Amino acid sequence: MKRLLLSAACAASLTAGIAAAESPWSVAGTFGIVSDYMFRGQSQTNHDAALQASITVSHESGFYAGLWGSNVDFGNDTDFELDIYGGYAGSIDDNTSFDIGLAYYSYPNAPDGTEYDYFEMLGTVTYSMDAFSIYGKMAYSPEFFGDTGAAFWLGTGVGYQISDDFKATANIGYQWIEDNAFAGIDDYFHYDLGVTATYGILSIDLRYFGTDVEEIACYGGTDLCDERFVGSAILNF
Repeated sequence: MKRLLLSAACAASLTAGIAAAESPWSVAGTFGIVSDYMFRGQSQTNHDAALQASITVSHESGFYAGLWGSNVDFGNDTDFELDIYGGYAGSIDDNTSFDIGLAYYSYPNAPDGTEYDYFEMLGTVTYSMDAFSIYGKMAYSPEFFGDTGAAFWLGTGVGYQISDDFKATANIGYQWIEDNAFAGIDDYFHYDLGVTATYGILSIDLRYFGTDVEEIACYGGTDLCDERFVGSAILNF
């Protein structure tokens, strides 16, 4: 999600010709590779690498919409995720910004009956001052992944801009799922911390992920919830 990473408040400009015309629209995109696609502390690729890409179209008013895609591995024929998202981002004051939106997570070649596709409503508030930033985020789904009922997620994180090229961040979150028995996993806590280095349009991230889920309780005894280091290299354009 994603990485949720679904916020589009900071979009790049269009081509030089359009920019010269001072268009109210802009477009931004990403393309890169991660050593393991992690979503809320769980591997979505069975610990294999993933190619990921996104494109976001934004209006100067704050409205935006986009697509995000990645390969996945759920142990069946499902091997691709495509997310469609949109929302509105703006500022409350010089230090405080917000982002509210909707996301639809789809798995086009999932087997019949899996019911993987789902919607989430998302909201984020971020406060920044000098090199420090802190955010609070929530997500609600009326019918979560795998037809597991309503789900609610809360997260928060802090960031520190070490220099122009390096930023350290740490995040925590908690996921509630209505039908835990069907999901095969209890409500759980997850966290990650790492450092991001930026060189022009290239961002390189090294991050440590963890959860409070014991292996025996992770989808019937898998290591998808285990702690691990994950690296990524993303081009931003």
